[in-house]
Amino acid sequence: MRTKRTAGAGTAAVLVVALVSAVGADSAGAVAGFGDVADGRYFTEAVQWMVDEEITAGVSATCFATSRETSRGEAAAFLWRSQGEPAPGGAHGFVDVEKPWQQDAVAWLADEEITTGTSPTTFSPERPLTRGEFAAFLYRLEGEPAPGGSHGFVDVVKPWQQDAVAWLADEEITTGTSPTTFSPER
Repeated sequence: MRTKRTAGAGTAAVLVVALVSAVGADSAGAVAGFGDVADGRYFTEAVQWMVDEEITAGVSATCFATSRETSRGEAAAFLWRSQGEPAPGGAHGFVDVEKPWQQDAVAWLADEEITTGTSPTTFSPERPLTRGEFAAFLYRLEGEPAPGGSHGFVDVVKPWQQDAVAWLADEEITTGTSPTTFSPER
């Protein structure tokens, strides 16, 4: 049951920066109490926002893990929390979602048609989230707005990624990993 959500492109931009762009931070600084989030990095404000909004508490009280990949289960929880932890309409039906903290988040994503899983019976919560998957999640979270044009990335070839990546580019949420690539499988 698709409903209009209120995340806004600004929320999407912050989540993108915090979840898929924060790679390779040095250990100087202690933004949001995390020793691995240096002040002044391109992801510093996004991490602080996620902490302030209670979307994440990091992997520990002192570590955000900026160079660790985000799992599909973690991304589900982040998106769900960013929307105020809405009650799902029913069970998700995925046999591989076992962690208690992922249950409502994944069920809500499925209920809102933000995800259909990696198969009809699996969500793959422990698998790293790809840039293409996250683009699709954000696009669906926003209600699948019409993109203004083409994305121009030569490596975005899957049909389900086209409008999502074009929308991210239109909203200036992404510029890709180069002027001609988005790296959707990374």
